[in-house]
Amino acid sequence: MLQTIRDRATGWIAYIIVGLLIIPFALWGVNQYFGEPQSLEVATVGDTTISLQEFQQAYQQHRLRLQNLLGENFDPALFDETRLKQEVLQQLVDEAVLAQAARNEGLRVGDGQLHEVIRAYEAFQQDGAFNPELYQRVLRSQGYSPLGFEESLRSSLVSDQLREGLVASSFVTLDEMNRLIGLLTQKRELSYVVLSLDDYLNQTSVDEAAVEAYFEEHKDRFRSPEQVRLQYLELKVEQLAEHVPVSEDELQAAYQEQIARYGQQEERRASHILVTVPKAADKAELDKARTQAKEIYDAIASGAKTFEQALQEAQTAEAGAIEGGELGVISKGMLDPAFENSLFALEAVGDISEPVQTPFGVHIIRLDEIIPAQVKSLAEVRDEVAQELRQRQAESRFYDAVETLANLSYEHPDTLEPAAKALGLEIAESPWFTRQSSEGIAAYPQVVAAAFSEDVLRRGLNSEPLEVEPGHVVVLRVEGHQEAAPLPLEEARDDIIDQLRNDQARAMLQKEAETLQARASQGESLEALAEEFGGELKQTGLVDRNDATIAGPVLVEAFQLPEPDQNQPSVGSAVLDNGDRAVIVVSRVLPGTAQDLEEAERIALEQRLAGQIGVTQFEAFLNSLRQQVEVVTYLGRL
Repeated sequence: MLQTIRDRATGWIAYIIVGLLIIPFALWGVNQYFGEPQSLEVATVGDTTISLQEFQQAYQQHRLRLQNLLGENFDPALFDETRLKQEVLQQLVDEAVLAQAARNEGLRVGDGQLHEVIRAYEAFQQDGAFNPELYQRVLRSQGYSPLGFEESLRSSLVSDQLREGLVASSFVTLDEMNRLIGLLTQKRELSYVVLSLDDYLNQTSVDEAAVEAYFEEHKDRFRSPEQVRLQYLELKVEQLAEHVPVSEDELQAAYQEQIARYGQQEERRASHILVTVPKAADKAELDKARTQAKEIYDAIASGAKTFEQALQEAQTAEAGAIEGGELGVISKGMLDPAFENSLFALEAVGDISEPVQTPFGVHIIRLDEIIPAQVKSLAEVRDEVAQELRQRQAESRFYDAVETLANLSYEHPDTLEPAAKALGLEIAESPWFTRQSSEGIAAYPQVVAAAFSEDVLRRGLNSEPLEVEPGHVVVLRVEGHQEAAPLPLEEARDDIIDQLRNDQARAMLQKEAETLQARASQGESLEALAEEFGGELKQTGLVDRNDATIAGPVLVEAFQLPEPDQNQPSVGSAVLDNGDRAVIVVSRVLPGTAQDLEEAERIALEQRLAGQIGVTQFEAFLNSLRQQVEVVTYLGRL
């Protein structure tokens, strides 16, 4: 067809075709076809924009933090995804507002401070030290470039300066502290009657008509849950390590590199005579100390005095200026380098060093014992060295394998076969599981979230690689799907009966508790009421807010009740965690005083209260900043 057009596109026909082609170029510009695609914005905050990519990175990190925080309890179905996205966007907007305010206040973070913070991150460290290659890999795995990450971190640190400055500057007055301490250390005398839910459950009955009526009214509640079955690939560092070959030369090199780990270096016992000098000693004082030390050394070296005699006589003659004695076992790296160099240069036990100067003064050192180095041979630690080598090389290969896995699972979105074949992995299959499952591969919240996501479940695509644990990545696809379906009455019957009996029992219990509470408020004996209503009477005496022997709901209600007067008891009720009800009578209130707290407790309380006030003040400050900055959000792009 194209060749036919070309053959016939002559004369006025050619001009028409060219004219039609010119129109889109004239309207939109050639640059629109060849330039970089413009990134979508999800918000503008004053003179700052928040891109869709920034939002997506922040959203994924927020979900990952939730998963790590909740662990096995993380259930994606319990979260409103739309609300979660809006919360993340609001956080990004607030950070942008703070960053602009910080810039206006002249707050800055220098390159040195930024690099110190980065080097201190454990995620970027290997064997306790910052590793540039690991830094690059971690950033790539999170979708960051070094420049983008550093600018984001710099902005965050600047905002933190502003936030911490406001929070840390808050304080609490003495009157506020005394009032708070009085409330926190207050004690109350109380009694209460517990009515058991089980006693009322035994009085309930449910007929078939009620069961059927409840089922018809609540059919939506009785459904089998939605389920999926997966195919998935697992990539683990440990798996790769098993197949990494290690040569003898590599073992030898690694052993020599880490030899200090496989034994104890040479150590020495020593004694010394020290001619001390002041910290700010001048040349004359240093010369005097060196002369004294040289005289003592000459006396010992010539045999005129033993080391002990020289030390004793020098201490007697120069009281306070001469120190000495045994130093115990010394290994390299413990003391001043000049001292250690002289000590480890001595060849035989009993040898003494010539005077050596350190920041403490001038020393004469005697070697008392040599403790030889004890190092395990390569044969003894071969397995350990080999395993570490394999692990190190496997970690390096792991990131390449993850990249291959990501590429192939994306290029072939409807199958895992190419990725499995390229990486030598077996495609595993899961049993059926629901959004609430927590066994097998479904024990990882990231897997459950991905399995029920729109792309994987509805569109049938492979998931992106999911890092479920450090060094453990999973890619999955849905092999089978069962929608939630209504349950028949027979399968729901037991649950319905339990629910109806429970509702009846709670209603009866509430009515009885209200009657008991009303009569106790009129001054009737709680002991007599407990016997009449079949409840358990508990008399606690004076208790504080933190009494661990009393149920939490009882304590909360007891300390919220008004103080009793002489003619009217203070009565309330509380529902316990197991469904029982308690009717509570407070008969006396003993005010607390500042003396009821230890000084350390008072300081901790003051700091906590000041922090809470600081957070409140910061929120007010942030709200005022929000009103001063024009913010536009595009929720439809989230």
